[in-house]
Amino acid sequence: MAYQPKSYRKFVATAATATLVAGVLAPAVSAASFTDVPERYQEAVDFVVSKGIQGFSDTQFGTGENIKRVDAAVMVAKVVGLDTESAPAAGFTDVPARAQGAVNALKAAGITSGKSTTSFGAQDLITRGELAIWIDRAFNLEGSADHNFTDVADRYAEAVEALVANEITNGVSATSFGVTQNAKRGDFAIFLHRASNVDAELEVVEVSAVNAKTIEVDFNTAVEDTSKASVELLRGAFKQNATVTWSEDKKSVQLAGASNFQAAEYTVNISGLTEEKLTGSVKIEAQKVASIEILDEVAVVSAADANGSLAENATATVGYQVKDQYGTDISENITLTTNAGSVSASKGVVTLDDLEGKKVGDIVPVVLIDTATGTSASKAVKLSAASTVSSIEVAGIYNAKGEEVALNDASKASEAFIVLNLEDQYGKEITDVAKAKGLVITNTNPTNLTIASGVEAVKIGDKDKLVIKISEIKKAGSTDVLLISTTNGQSAKYTVNVAETATSDAISVSQPEIAVAEEETLIPVTVSDKAGNVITDKKLLSNTTKGIKVDGSPVKEDQLVVKDGQVFFKKEFATAGTQALVFQSSTYKVATVTVNVKEVAKETLVRGLKNPLVISTAKAPVTINAKDHLVIEDQYGREMKGSTATVAVSVVGETEVLSLSGNTVTPVKNGTATLKVALVVDNKVVDSSAVEVKVQVTDGTQYSDYEVAEIGLTKADSEKSIKVNGLLNGGKVALAPSEYTATVTGGEGQVLVEDGKFTVEEQDLNLDSKGNEIDTEFTLKVTVNATGKVYEQKFVVSNKKEVVQDFFFTTSEAGASYADAKAITEATLEGGATIAEELTSAKVNVATVDQYGNKQVVAISDSTITVVPEKAGEVTITGNGTPSAKVALRGDVKESVVTLNIKVGSATKELKVKVVAPQ
Repeated sequence: MAYQPKSYRKFVATAATATLVAGVLAPAVSAASFTDVPERYQEAVDFVVSKGIQGFSDTQFGTGENIKRVDAAVMVAKVVGLDTESAPAAGFTDVPARAQGAVNALKAAGITSGKSTTSFGAQDLITRGELAIWIDRAFNLEGSADHNFTDVADRYAEAVEALVANEITNGVSATSFGVTQNAKRGDFAIFLHRASNVDAELEVVEVSAVNAKTIEVDFNTAVEDTSKASVELLRGAFKQNATVTWSEDKKSVQLAGASNFQAAEYTVNISGLTEEKLTGSVKIEAQKVASIEILDEVAVVSAADANGSLAENATATVGYQVKDQYGTDISENITLTTNAGSVSASKGVVTLDDLEGKKVGDIVPVVLIDTATGTSASKAVKLSAASTVSSIEVAGIYNAKGEEVALNDASKASEAFIVLNLEDQYGKEITDVAKAKGLVITNTNPTNLTIASGVEAVKIGDKDKLVIKISEIKKAGSTDVLLISTTNGQSAKYTVNVAETATSDAISVSQPEIAVAEEETLIPVTVSDKAGNVITDKKLLSNTTKGIKVDGSPVKEDQLVVKDGQVFFKKEFATAGTQALVFQSSTYKVATVTVNVKEVAKETLVRGLKNPLVISTAKAPVTINAKDHLVIEDQYGREMKGSTATVAVSVVGETEVLSLSGNTVTPVKNGTATLKVALVVDNKVVDSSAVEVKVQVTDGTQYSDYEVAEIGLTKADSEKSIKVNGLLNGGKVALAPSEYTATVTGGEGQVLVEDGKFTVEEQDLNLDSKGNEIDTEFTLKVTVNATGKVYEQKFVVSNKKEVVQDFFFTTSEAGASYADAKAITEATLEGGATIAEELTSAKVNVATVDQYGNKQVVAISDSTITVVPEKAGEVTITGNGTPSAKVALRGDVKESVVTLNIKVGSATKELKVKVVAPQ
């Protein structure tokens, strides 16, 4: 047939979607046939396979592999259903015979025009940006949506907006679409699948009864606009009243009756969403009693004398529970038959009357029967006058500080408690655990969270409260916690909501820019959640249950780096050679990368000077060295920062402006000289590493300008130095105090400047109304003697005590150079002594900076330390929240992990610590 235009392609795509069911149900080859198709890609791979697209082999689809333009063209042509036989020749000379029909069809359809008139770029890898254009044009997508991508050029803008609007992709991060990144086969399969389903008809998948008064309708896809839906519930021909509630994902809707539905077949009709009415039906059984349980062996009496004798009008109560076939508690609605006229059962409470002559401790039989079903329960209960739970109220979920807590699936279960307000039958508050033992606690959804089966006493804020501990938070969702007093049947229901945070699902890994032995290598990792959103939160990615693993071990937060929306895994390879890493998401999806690690870097080339070198004849000679003056590169063309390589310096030609002795340059007179600098390896000068550099010598009369270093906030009674530099050709030369005149004014006194230094004394500060010294502004005025140019700056002097404003943990010795200190985020302690002592023993110190800019490395002492255990049952903590905090392992525990919140000055930082048993 003749080639069809774009409008026809839209029809073909929709028709292809309509016939998809059979193809997906039983394709000749499916995602299950391949070993490299994670769950996230399975539906999409099944779809493209059903369209005749093959994998790399019988067992490999090539999910994580890049795509060549020629293969992408074949995939688009097959999925869209283009006429690959009748399309006119495109004129490209680089397309293999197997793909010529597909490429011809794409060009004829206006999907792509190739790289040039004769080249399609068949063997080039296709980028995500190019695919966006192809998919937009191939599926005639409509709509546009705002986004925060910063890498989308005008050429791609319309296509990217269309893909986002139709929820085909959300980009590789919140700010990057990844326009120039190579596309992967698995991601392309998802794009094609989603684009093909943009116009998929909404269908009802299932109608089911959740319980006796709730019907749920499930759809094959999310409803775009639920406000357009008209939902009707019919019993036969009669319309039923029901409250309609849509799920958050809009893939289901619940219809709840004001009371239980009658036993019958019900039909749900939904109009306004599709051209034809959506319909489905469900048969609901009459609610019936499935089980009866008497909850306690004790019945609480209303009154008894000192001898335990019961008065004529005394009663006793015990709780019971009735459940229907759906597991719903229906105690409130069921009246049961009992074994005697003196026994009644209503709304979950068995009441015993006619107890005259009986005493506390007597046994009374109780039999409960549902006559409709014959279901029964019996128990001999003992009469008791002891204080027990009579009134139940749930205050909410709080932490130990008394702050209300909103739970999510990343919350720490150990830090949240369900707080109870309990009273006994005499109206007194119960805070004694022993008196609250007659309390049945039921968790209706243990798949979301695990709670304790009994109550415990915990200090909440400044009050002792009875609580139910939350043992484990498993996943998002809600669960009803039912509380029933076994002795009188009083009950309460509390819904615990757990919000969902993202969890790692799909994962892909790319090659690092370079990997060198004994260096930190950054390996690009892209992780997305189940909704396809890219995850860049390091805390989430390092979460032991929701994050990712590398070679079977959860990653640590300090092993991750995020730059421009891209996550990188840090890895130091000990040796050169080919090395493989296996990455795994929390849903067991796997990505592997094989890294070619290069040999250890070594100094190879002197690239030049770090800064222009200007030497003053008024100053001492300068010795040129790698660390202070030179840019040294390794064999891979990278600068080796901090290199201390040995270099040799020689004069190029003849010069009178300086003299050279070894590497020491002595200035002689104004002018410029050329020096040759080369690496020295094994006591030999390596000529191939050499570079020529210019050196300027000046007597101080040639400076183009001057600068005065900032003074900044200054501590009273501390000496400050004035630094003035002459500027010439990009270089700097420090002026001697004799070359400028400086004064400091302000405050109450006179500040003396001598030899380029000054001290503002505390008595020089201004006073407040009460006569106290306050922060005072001063003015530094510097006049350059040679030019008369004046430079002024304001600065503040304070007498406040030095307070640490920021710090980081380090293993550098106390007193070591702040600049050389390296930060750490984890440590290992043996436990037993105070944490401050343990950290000192482990050589963990802090590198601090105060408000005056003073930087130093000091020991951790007198610091407030708060210990947060990962598993509270594994450790014993004393002095928590004080400088004398201690942590020790319990019993046979060999090691445990805690987080230390350490406050130094006004800053607080976290240090993750592994506590191990003493050796």
